[in-house]
Amino acid sequence: MKQTIYHHKNLRNELIEKGIELVEEYGMQQLSLRKVAQACNVSHAAPYSHFKNKDDLISAMQSYITDQFTERLQDVIAKYSGKPEFLLEFGKAYVLFFLQNPHYFSFLFTKGKMQINLDIQGESEEDYQPFSIYKEQVLKLLAPLELSEEKKQDYVISLFAYIHGLTSLVTLQNVKYASDWEEKIEDLICTFSIGNEVTSC
Repeated sequence: MKQTIYHHKNLRNELIEKGIELVEEYGMQQLSLRKVAQACNVSHAAPYSHFKNKDDLISAMQSYITDQFTERLQDVIAKYSGKPEFLLEFGKAYVLFFLQNPHYFSFLFTKGKMQINLDIQGESEEDYQPFSIYKEQVLKLLAPLELSEEKKQDYVISLFAYIHGLTSLVTLQNVKYASDWEEKIEDLICTFSIGNEVTSC
C-alpha cells in the first residue's frame, strides 16, 4: 500500500496556523509540537526544524499574527495618513482584520504575552507594535488641537476601548446580531468620533 505524501509549500506557517487553531479549540495547555505535527500530517520531528520547543512555537504564533496585523495598519497609514477619513479607515482595518480571523483575536488577547502601554508619555521596546502605531497616529491627529496632555491621554484610551470592544463583539461566537458586521462596521465606528477636527464620517 502506497504511503500518502503531503507536500507543504511553507510548513513553518502551516504549523503556526494549526497551532493557533489547536489553542483556540483545546487551550494552551494542550498544545504541543507533536500535536501540531500530527494535525499537519508531518512527522513528529518535522516541527523541530522550525521551532526549538513549545515556547518557541508560541512566540512565533504571536509574531505571525502581529506581523500581518501591523502590515494591514501600515497599509492604511500609507494610503490615508493626513486625510479626513484616516481614523475611520484605521478603525475599520483594525476590526475587519480580526473579523476575518477571529481565532487570531482570541489567541492574542487572551493567551498572548504582549504588553500594551496606555500612557502617552514614554515607550519601550516591549510595547505591542500595533498599539504603538495606533497611539502614534492618534497623537498626530490631536497635535493641532489645544488639548491638555490629560485630555489627549483620555482620547487615546477611549478610542482604543471603543474599537477594541467592538472587535471583541464581532469575534465572539455567542454574540448574535441580525445585520452583517462587515457592512455595519463603518456606521458603528462613525457613532463614536472626537470631533470634525480629527475624524470625518
